[in-house]
This record gives sequence, structure tokens and C-alpha cells, in this order.
Amino acid sequence: MGFFRKQDVKFLIFFNKRLHNKYMQRFFVAYTEFGGVAFYSMLTFYLLLAYKPLGIELLVNIFISQFIVHSIKFIISRPRPYVTYDEVIIRKASKDINSFPSAHTASSLMAALTFNAIFPGFGFILFPAAILVGLSRIYLGYHYPSDVLGSMLITYITFEIIMRIRF
Repeated sequence: MGFFRKQDVKFLIFFNKRLHNKYMQRFFVAYTEFGGVAFYSMLTFYLLLAYKPLGIELLVNIFISQFIVHSIKFIISRPRPYVTYDEVIIRKASKDINSFPSAHTASSLMAALTFNAIFPGFGFILFPAAILVGLSRIYLGYHYPSDVLGSMLITYITFEIIMRIRF
């Protein structure tokens, strides 16, 4: 195992196992849903009714980023940490067996980038919230730190490309 891979696994085990307790488990189990399909479906539907331009922007941006992320997941086919390492603590297995990149992290960061582009100044709340979704995925044993960081990089590049094409 190379240096980078060792550090990736080391941080995963530390964050997932060493910091594990019932209070953080409850928090991260609930918080991780802020990156999930159900949350963004409801948020987008609400925004399409309440503030259509933002709703459309969010719908398009998240759709594009999720298409890219899931395409990469399919191509890379990296197994989730709990599949590879028995010591990783998980609540329940995911239906999606591929780990890289994190779709939850991508959707939460894309939402933060989109909101911040339309309403500048909210980034100080939205970006830490998106990062926390990524940390929740590591804590819950669904992703390696590199999955989360890779997802953030892919999402940021995707967002920049979308903004350059559209504006």
C-alpha cells in the first residue's frame, strides 16, 4: 500500500472508529441526509414553487454533477471502505457498492456553490455545511477521505464549467 493510500485508510479508521460514540453516530446518521436524494428533491421542488430561478438552477446543476459523479463511480468501481476493511463501523450497508466519488458530498457542495452564486455571502454557512456532509460520509464508513476530496474537486470543476458555459 502506498503512502497516500495508507494515510487515506488511517484517517478513515481514526474518524470512523476512534472517534466513534453514540452521540456522534446519531448526529452523523441524521446529518448525512442533507446530501441525499430525498432532501434535494424536496428542496428543489420547494424552490421551483417559491423561487423558480434558483430552483431551476439547482435542479440543472445537481443533475449534471450527479450524472458526472455516478458515471465516474461506475467507471472506477472502487469498493466502499466497509467492504474492504472489516474494522470499519457502519450502521447499514449501502445499495450502491461503489465508493469514489461521494455523491452526497457532490450534491451538498453543488447546492452550496449554486446558492452562493445567486445569493453571495451565504458561503460562510453553506460551505462548512457541505464539508460536514462529506465528513459524515467518512465517519459512517461509506467513503474514504479521498472519495470526499475527489468529489469536492470534481464538483467544483463541474460548477465552474457550468458557470462559464451559461454566463
